[in-house]
Amino acid sequence: MPPSRDPFMAGLGQAVRIGTELLAALIVGGGLGWLADTYLFASGPWGVVAGLILGAIAGVLNAYRAAQRWTDGGSGAES
Repeated sequence: MPPSRDPFMAGLGQAVRIGTELLAALIVGGGLGWLADTYLFASGPWGVVAGLILGAIAGVLNAYRAAQRWTDGGSGAES
């Protein structure tokens, strides 16, 4: 599907993508923390807490990088 020429739809698509990346990072981080708590360490809720924190950090970092690419014109070139 070709990119939308409508700036509103292009911005909406970018916002949905960033939101999805944030949610996915939280789910993966929390899931890995739960797995560590349940099967590896039996450390109570601390694996989930650490996983959610690391997932949130990773999600914000991914969102920041995506926003930087968007403001650079979407070229995808890494600096």
